[in-house]
Amino acid sequence: MVNINSFLNKVLPFVSKPARYIGEEYNSVLKDPEEKLRIALVFPDVYEIGMSNYGLEILYHILNSLDFVWAERAYLPWPDMIEKMKKYGIPLFTLESKTPLNELDAVGISLEYELSYTNVVEVLKLSNIPVRAGERGEADPVIIGGGPLSANPEPISQVFDAILVGDGEEAIIEIAEILKETKGETRKWKIKELSKIKGMYIPAYYEQVGRKIIPVKSNAPVPVKRRVLEDISKFPPPVKKILPHIESVHDRAVIEVMRGCTRGCRYCHAGMIYRPVRERDPKEVIKYAKELIDNTGYEELSLLSLSTMDYTSINKLSEVLINEVLKERMVALSLPSTRVDSFGIEIASRIAGIRKTGLTFAPETASQSLRNVINKTISNENIYKTAETALKAGWRRIKLYFMIGLPTETEDDLYSILDMIKKIKKMGFRDVRASVSIFVPKPHTPFQFADQINLDEAYEKTRILAKGKRFARIDVHNPKKSFIEGVLSRSGREMLDVILKVNEFGQIYDEWSEFFSFDKWLKAFETVGIDPVKYLKGVSFEDDTPWDHIWAGIDKEFLIKEYKKALLQEITPDCRWSRCYLCGICIKEKVRNVLKEFK
Repeated sequence: MVNINSFLNKVLPFVSKPARYIGEEYNSVLKDPEEKLRIALVFPDVYEIGMSNYGLEILYHILNSLDFVWAERAYLPWPDMIEKMKKYGIPLFTLESKTPLNELDAVGISLEYELSYTNVVEVLKLSNIPVRAGERGEADPVIIGGGPLSANPEPISQVFDAILVGDGEEAIIEIAEILKETKGETRKWKIKELSKIKGMYIPAYYEQVGRKIIPVKSNAPVPVKRRVLEDISKFPPPVKKILPHIESVHDRAVIEVMRGCTRGCRYCHAGMIYRPVRERDPKEVIKYAKELIDNTGYEELSLLSLSTMDYTSINKLSEVLINEVLKERMVALSLPSTRVDSFGIEIASRIAGIRKTGLTFAPETASQSLRNVINKTISNENIYKTAETALKAGWRRIKLYFMIGLPTETEDDLYSILDMIKKIKKMGFRDVRASVSIFVPKPHTPFQFADQINLDEAYEKTRILAKGKRFARIDVHNPKKSFIEGVLSRSGREMLDVILKVNEFGQIYDEWSEFFSFDKWLKAFETVGIDPVKYLKGVSFEDDTPWDHIWAGIDKEFLIKEYKKALLQEITPDCRWSRCYLCGICIKEKVRNVLKEFK
């Protein structure tokens, strides 16, 4: 075995943030490896990012609750450490036992965002594991993917032996049981047995013909149906959170109170693929909050969901949490965002108390007509009234999220953003900030049929918004990064050659501004012979797409209907408070929105 501890003693003084690599964090799990199924859970980004990923945290604790499994963690090292590892021939290793990944039974890799694809490749190369699944031998671990990008995994699918589509809590136990039962069997048999798990996609059982993915195995399902956990209360939240050695990006106690969102924003990938809404019982939240804080000593608790202010019992829950749990422990409560209405301000003010730091609103656009297009059911009147209420309540800092390049957007829509920023600044806020992203059409959303703006259009729009810098700090996402994200988002298996080539050119950490290289991506497209611009074009209703074989929970007919309604500026109300609009998830999966009243 490679002496990894000796290597660490030698190089840690010479790399940045050496605590990323030492392991032995408080609440991490150590087990006797004898007769255990050994699994590495990998987040393909730096330690500080990966330690904040709640999904991986959930799977880590579920797997380690099983007597026959030892689940460990690994993250992509920072470039200075990668350089040292390659120099001394050290493979990527787990933090808990310092075991090389290629010596384990299985490796699970989280697929969170498209610009991490080069990181996934680097993780496997650094682990001395063949990158393409078809090139692996019997001694190599089974490589399993999962996460939001499983809704269209095709650009990277051939890297994986198996990919789980959907919620992982129940499936990860089934995966572990099958890997235990098939230990010592051939890779082919292990993968065949894994294919029997609901939601499991085996890329080798399919091939791409044109833009369509079709089965080559007679028993390969079409479509592959997303795995849906009917009630998130079935699995307690992780209450023994691993405490990172260095500050992570979300360094606080976290409890997921709700999964899914049915507001129906037509650009929102998560809002479509995580349906239906499933709330955790508020009394359970209180119980687990006590345990989590007592086990970690954190001074801040965050209630996690896509839209926490929409949690049915948020008013009563926040009141009880503050008065009966947090106040005596001197712990602050935080919510991911603020609802744009008086109720949102009331809750935010109660939570903040006298410590009014800043508010975050996401109008997405300042034009009412364009807000109807995207199905964002708030009005400018709501926004201004809420801002005035916040100002009277003592808030002086506000951050606004906007999106540009949306379908049907005009120059007038951009000037509406400037008008909104100016008006809010003149209300009396000391600090106004605007974060502007460029719309990227995502699979399984109504806007998968829409075009993405090209670079010239993106830069022209950002030049218009720059006029608002007199009133606010305006941060615009890099249009070139959005370009690459858009290409990867709607591409198929042909894109793997590009991803491998750009990694060969030395490219990793594309999500990080200091490492992203648009020139290397363009060179890779040219070398492979692919025109990236064609992927910015929307697909027609009749077109085959590389994700048609994945059913993420929403029927294509519903997406078509929603896109047509968008062009007519018609709103679809939230089905929690109105009626069913036949998106498909409740009918085909026999699950419903699960809402929990505080009783």
